[in-house]
Amino acid sequence: MPVIAYQSFNANSSTTHNLKSISNQHFTKQTNARVTSERHGALVLPTIPDNLVVPVEGPAHLRPIEALGPGSHGSHTVFGTQITLAWQNFYRSFGQMPDVMAVGELDASHGDFGGMISDPAVKVSAHANSKASQSFTVISQTAVASQLAVLAAGVGFVVYGVGGLVVAFVHVPNKLAGSQGATSQFYNGIAAAIGGQQIHLVIGDTNQPSAGHTVMALNSSFNTGSYRNALEGKKISPVDNYLVTQGGTNSAGTQIYDVAVYRSDICSVEEVAYLSQSSGAVTVTDHCGLGVKIVRKGKLH
Repeated sequence: MPVIAYQSFNANSSTTHNLKSISNQHFTKQTNARVTSERHGALVLPTIPDNLVVPVEGPAHLRPIEALGPGSHGSHTVFGTQITLAWQNFYRSFGQMPDVMAVGELDASHGDFGGMISDPAVKVSAHANSKASQSFTVISQTAVASQLAVLAAGVGFVVYGVGGLVVAFVHVPNKLAGSQGATSQFYNGIAAAIGGQQIHLVIGDTNQPSAGHTVMALNSSFNTGSYRNALEGKKISPVDNYLVTQGGTNSAGTQIYDVAVYRSDICSVEEVAYLSQSSGAVTVTDHCGLGVKIVRKGKLH
């Protein structure tokens, strides 16, 4: 059963994809103001520097989330820590590390991010777009990288073949996300880019205006009623927070932008886990991360 994950950072629209483009952005600061005022605590797991794929034993350390200051994002280390802790948190949630994880709003090919992910057991693939906010970086275990295939990439999406599944990692442009018709056209465009193949999983930042928007858009696009939200019937309780439940994944905790939607007639989502914006007790984004354990039906084991 593959584990597929997504974490978006908060980048600006700069054509220079450097550290400055993701540091101390407006919505990240807004998120930090909320979680510190509500006195959220981060359950910070132990990690091994420069190692994503090896599980690390030991208890989580409960730390209050820090108020952001001028030097809080002074290096790529805090962003790399969010990614490293995501893998550790997903291991504890699912019993296995992600097979593949996309990081939205990050172009890791820029020199400012050299060494941010230096584990030789992982492969890092940057998918740059003109704007920093529309770039992606995909991280996969080297051991399974040969089983992955890049099917298409464009503004707002990158599509991978993962263990017999077609996975669309998305950051739906704001100008499209509010309209049901425009959102459907966005997904039709992705399908056209991959030769009309079925999309089994959509995961990422949808910017959707309502909880059912992406499901309805996908079902409309592909004339089906089979797409379902993996969050359905569950509350957002980030696994790396202490006693926190919230109504959304955005900076205000009110809108569910970051979701996983899957073809329920073809696939089964066994588990889903959400992460906070401050896994290392430093707020680095306005987006909750998420991971799912998913399998094609008929291949359950």
